[in-house]
Amino acid sequence: MTSLFIKWKNGFLTGAVVAALEGILIWVADPSLTLWVFVQSVSFWLFCGLVIYMTETGLPAILNGILLTVLLNIPWYISLSIAAGKPGNLIPLVIASILFCTLIGLMSQKLRSRHN
Repeated sequence: MTSLFIKWKNGFLTGAVVAALEGILIWVADPSLTLWVFVQSVSFWLFCGLVIYMTETGLPAILNGILLTVLLNIPWYISLSIAAGKPGNLIPLVIASILFCTLIGLMSQKLRSRHN
């Protein structure tokens, strides 16, 4: 397999793991959410994992994951807490995204070390 194919495969794998965890979290926390909200959340994490895996900032993998995930989540933080009039949701959102991005960083680091 070409190294480019492996990079894309690993990126989608990283995103898929985090997307699956997000899907489980949403289903357990609020099973009454609409299908479209579910698809939106899961697809965000799928592509967030892919983008973070594919992006090289020069930072260690875990810091790269944290930095990019927090930046990509800023619209969610605003929409789901501040704009919704629920500022108490901000801290749990930030904590959940930091946990997910740490996982993305760890997976990226592990998959890159196996690839190289």
